[in-house]
Amino acid sequence: MPELVTITGTTGFVGMGIAANALNQGYRVRATMRNLGQVDRIRAFIAKVAPTDGLEFVKADLLSDEGWDAAMTGATFVVHSASPLTLGQVKDENDLFGPAVDGTRRVLEAAKRADVKKVVATSTALTIAGHITEGLATPADFTPIDHPKITLYTKSKIAAEKVVLDFIAANPTGPQVITIHPGVIIGPVLNPDEDSESIGLFRDIWSGARPAVPDLSLPMADIRDVAQVHISALTSKDRSVSRYLVSFGTEPQRLPDIASILRKHGSKKAPRFAIPLPMLRFLARFNTEIKSFVASSDGLSMQLDISATSKDLGWKPISFEQSILDTAQSLKKDLVSE
Repeated sequence: MPELVTITGTTGFVGMGIAANALNQGYRVRATMRNLGQVDRIRAFIAKVAPTDGLEFVKADLLSDEGWDAAMTGATFVVHSASPLTLGQVKDENDLFGPAVDGTRRVLEAAKRADVKKVVATSTALTIAGHITEGLATPADFTPIDHPKITLYTKSKIAAEKVVLDFIAANPTGPQVITIHPGVIIGPVLNPDEDSESIGLFRDIWSGARPAVPDLSLPMADIRDVAQVHISALTSKDRSVSRYLVSFGTEPQRLPDIASILRKHGSKKAPRFAIPLPMLRFLARFNTEIKSFVASSDGLSMQLDISATSKDLGWKPISFEQSILDTAQSLKKDLVSE
C-alpha cells in the first residue's frame, strides 16, 4: 500500500499544491481541515491536476488539541503547511502567533506520538534573509526575532521555527524535521478565486488594478517548485542542511518585471509605470500595505543561496517568465486577446 502523508493547510494555495504533488507521486494523502464542509470543493480543485482516489479528509484545528492523533495515525510523513503568507499589515498578532506557534507544537507532538518518520514544515525565506544587507542569505542564517525591520508575520514564523528547533533538540531520535523557506509564491492556481496575498498581488498587476507597481525586489518562487521541494524532502537521505530555500534564482525578482513580461506577451492591462523607492518610502508613512512591503525589503540584499536545495533534492527551478505566464493563464485570461 502507498505510504500515507498527512498534510495540513490543504484549503490554501500552498497546501493544495503540495497535496496535488504528493498524489501525483503515488502517495496517499490525509488532508486536515478546520471545516469539513469544504471537502467536495477542495477535492474538485485538486482533481483538476491529480488523482484523488488516495485523498481523504479529517477534521483538525491548529488552535485545538482535538483531532490531531486521528490525523496522524498510520502516517509515515507529515507536511505542515498551514500558515498563510501575509504581505500586508496584521491587526491582531494572535491571528498569526496562535496557528504558527501553538499549531506547529500540536502538529509536532502528534507526529511524535504517532511515530511519524519525518515532518516537513513550511516557513518563509524571511526567517533566513530578513536581516541580510549584503551578499547571500544561506540556510545557516537566522533572522533575529527582535530585528527592527521584520514584520509581525516574520516574527510569527521565527517563533514557529523556534518551536521546531526546540522539538528537534528534545527529540534526537525523531521524527526528523525539515523546514522549507520559499520566497513570495506565485504560479498556477487550482482555485480560480484564490485569495492568498501573493496571488492577490499578482492579480492586481495582471488585471491593471494597480496603475503602477512598487519598484521593489523580492525573492519569489513557483508553487510547483515549492510543492516539489516539500515532497522531495520527505525521502531525501543526503541532507547537507535541514532548512531549504526556494526561489527562482539567487537574485530577487523585481515586481515591475511581472508587468513587463505580461505586456511582452500581449497584455494591455499590466501597468507600465513603477513607483520608485524614494516615493515608496514617503507613501509608507500613510499606507500600511506599502509600509509592510518597504519594511520587508528596503536595504536588504534578498539574495538567496538555493544551492543546497538543488544539490540535496535534485531540483531545478521553473523560469520566472514561465511561472508568470502560467499564473496568468490559470486566472482564466487570454493575454493575447486582451
